[in-house]
Amino acid sequence: MSNTTTFAFYGDSQENARETVKAIQTSLIIGAVLSAIVGTILLAWTGAALFIVAMVLGIYFVVRGIVRLVSGIFAPGLTAGGRTLSIILGILLVVVGIFVLKNPGDSLALLGILIGLSWIIDGIATLVESSQAVSRGFAIVAGILGIVAGIVVLFVPLESVAVLTMIAGLFLVVIAVAQIIGAIVLGSKAKKALS
Repeated sequence: MSNTTTFAFYGDSQENARETVKAIQTSLIIGAVLSAIVGTILLAWTGAALFIVAMVLGIYFVVRGIVRLVSGIFAPGLTAGGRTLSIILGILLVVVGIFVLKNPGDSLALLGILIGLSWIIDGIATLVESSQAVSRGFAIVAGILGIVAGIVVLFVPLESVAVLTMIAGLFLVVIAVAQIIGAIVLGSKAKKALS
């Protein structure tokens, strides 16, 4: 337990800490790849119709929610609070994604509110989950970026689909970069701490 106590997010064994690191890294990498793909699509289609933007973002939220749910249910070593938070967030993201996919023609304002709230909650969850992580600097950056993206989408008047698309695309690409860096740093520090 020498280095494990300074590294482990939750749990008390070195093996448990390794499994938790793998689960968190996998979640970060999946989230980063998904964010980068969707962000790039949105940046490439800044003039797309609301229907296309809604469909792309709806799929993003459903997949991101499923990743959160799986992580909350199956990730080893999570505390009951961490597990509950991840599951609740996963359900919320899936519900938002399904709503957006089912109602892609609804108003841009409603879509912006749903997207903004989802990003804020996801950012807060990322901050909470990273509170004890060795690589918490990058997780904190990713969490703050998610919160800022949500606030921007909620409070900046979006007069066109192109503006929403560009803002969403930029934030998704930046979040993807932060998640990839976080996964790399997490793996590197975990290897040192657990060896």
